[in-house]
Amino acid sequence: MRQRNDKAFIELLNRIRTANQTEDDIKVIQSRSVSPDDLNYPSHALHIWAENSPVDKHNNQKLEQLAGPLFVLKAKDQFPPNVKKQDIDKVLARKRSETGGLDLVIHIKEGARVMLTSNISIADRLINGQMGTVFKVDVNPTNQKPTIVYIKFDDPNAGKNLLKTTSNLLAREHQVVPIEPVLVKIKIRPGKPSSPEIQRVQFPVTLAWACTVHKVQGLTLDEVVVSMELVNQRSFNYGQIYVALSRATSLQGLHILGEIASKHVKTNPKVLEEYERLRKECIVSHPTTICNIIVMLSP
Repeated sequence: MRQRNDKAFIELLNRIRTANQTEDDIKVIQSRSVSPDDLNYPSHALHIWAENSPVDKHNNQKLEQLAGPLFVLKAKDQFPPNVKKQDIDKVLARKRSETGGLDLVIHIKEGARVMLTSNISIADRLINGQMGTVFKVDVNPTNQKPTIVYIKFDDPNAGKNLLKTTSNLLAREHQVVPIEPVLVKIKIRPGKPSSPEIQRVQFPVTLAWACTVHKVQGLTLDEVVVSMELVNQRSFNYGQIYVALSRATSLQGLHILGEIASKHVKTNPKVLEEYERLRKECIVSHPTTICNIIVMLSP
């Protein structure tokens, strides 16, 4: 559905999905190569890398280019009693994915591209991965600490219900969603129900001029820049190339940094085995329209 207006691109992506791509497919993708030095380089487009470090570097560079004051969003952590400092330090060093989607410190400016990192209201489409632009940041006049981050989301339905009911005049006038800090509980020892917990209050946002492949699953983008360059990983993981490329709605909206090769495209053998199992079971037991769909999906 994402590429419904570009049949040739759909067929190419289906081959990439099952790692049955041809050399011509690789050449077609490589033909979309761009360089940051190009006059018409799409610097405005979302950039996708496989790893966190180049994502962070790109986001920080874009943040530095923005005029205006820098706002520092610091988490408020409440620690449980009788827990060793070294255990708490280990928790604080965890990735955002292991701390309820909330970072210890966030740097933003008005005009920054951001993404929600936790679900605020699923019914109101204020969900993890929702992207937008910071319109304004309110601060407490007494201590100068940020209290509200107003975001203009790309999805016009994100926060629509909240905007209908809010008494916040700025939010209603400019149709920007007021995002406030949320509370999460982080277990010191994950997986143990009786584990002591750190309570963290923080804004559920992160910079998003660039994202990892993991964070863009589900996004639909008219224009995207996908990097084939690896910094720390020795190779791409199963499905990473397919997920990244298939965010674009058309081949013309896809731009490639670096050089793609067939060895980059990998599909988990267990997934292919399951496709085949479903196909055979379907043909034998359930020759219906749904089964025909499974047959089409299989390699």
